[in-house]
Amino acid sequence: MVADEAGEIQVFGTQWCGDFYRGEDVLVVGGGNSAGEEGLFLTRFARHVTIATRDPELTASKVVIEKVAERPDIDVLTNINTVELKGESHLETVVVEDSLTGERSELRPAGMFVFIGLTPNTEIVGELVELDGQGFLTTDAWLQTSLPGVFAAGDARSGSTKQAASAAGEGAAAAIAIRCYLGPLAGGMAEPQLDRGGMPAVMEV
Repeated sequence: MVADEAGEIQVFGTQWCGDFYRGEDVLVVGGGNSAGEEGLFLTRFARHVTIATRDPELTASKVVIEKVAERPDIDVLTNINTVELKGESHLETVVVEDSLTGERSELRPAGMFVFIGLTPNTEIVGELVELDGQGFLTTDAWLQTSLPGVFAAGDARSGSTKQAASAAGEGAAAAIAIRCYLGPLAGGMAEPQLDRGGMPAVMEV
């Protein structure tokens, strides 16, 4: 959501699902890991992705920045503030301003994805399990956290795509992993015997 100069909140054309814009040009607003990862993800659908950040450079991790730089279908605009969204029934124009020169210009993406900050709601388990540098839950290949028996899925998990469909799939995978974890306990074992992937070495099907 972006407020225009009249103070009205414009929300049309802002999206969280890239498949709506297959073969189109899209805009990602933000410069951190979420914005960079979303830009990379959108290249699966969009023809071209523009990432606009108000900072002098992307603030994402080195790995994400390098991956973005390798993509010929991603442009990065720095020192850019999003000022206004224009359109009637759908997004037509995004007005941006260069924070160094004050010069304004217009972008015409088919859709805009806003990733200007994301704080995971992980405080409830923050002192129990391992978190990454941004506060997201770290997991193994089977979605188990650093605390045995505690699993994580969806947007609060480090490395997740922040997509609803992916979160649903992770939830199903975590449920299966939990069942496998609890199986040995139900059979009277003191602790599940895990293999290197985090699953029980022996389990009933």
